[in-house]
Amino acid sequence: MKHRQLILIIAAVLVYSQGFTQKKAVPAVKPASAKSQQLTIEPGIGIHANFGTDFLLSGLVQWNLRKQLSLASHSSFNINNLFQRNFNGITTEYNYSINQKFGVGTSFYSKRSSHSFLLMAGIKFTSFKETLTNHEDQKVSKEINSVSPDYGLMYSLKLGTNKYFFSFRAYVPIYPWPTKDLSFNSLDGNMNNIALEFGIGIRIK
Repeated sequence: MKHRQLILIIAAVLVYSQGFTQKKAVPAVKPASAKSQQLTIEPGIGIHANFGTDFLLSGLVQWNLRKQLSLASHSSFNINNLFQRNFNGITTEYNYSINQKFGVGTSFYSKRSSHSFLLMAGIKFTSFKETLTNHEDQKVSKEINSVSPDYGLMYSLKLGTNKYFFSFRAYVPIYPWPTKDLSFNSLDGNMNNIALEFGIGIRIK
């Protein structure tokens, strides 16, 4: 009888210890909201929707605080009118813009991609210099530097589940918004400034 009780006690201890070790070995499953909390850096190149005459070097840093709450910082260096440097005796010495924007928005996730919609706001610094050569071979130069607000809507697509992924962005500026005429044709200036950017992304965490 004593031997039978001893065997039952040993068996109970073994079953308990085995169940305990299995419980410790299985990793805890993170909730979906924790999986979406990530910091990404996305360098890229792009063009404006004005027949590709501008060239952009850009970068997006996006931090997903929660599953559907995202913060972003977008920087870009734009070379404007890259292929229009000489026209009717006017030579463009340089023409570039530097943009810095910050934004907040929401993100939606699928198995292999994520879609972010962001409201962006910041400033744009533009600088250009042109030289006019007249028929007497005299040169007159004009240089302009300006700072203007820059705000609009950005869509960001991420494809891939690994550390490195494909990135695409589209930015639609809202400023300057037409105030004299609200017809669709008045939006041509903004339509030409739509930015399309492609690149790669890196998940930091």
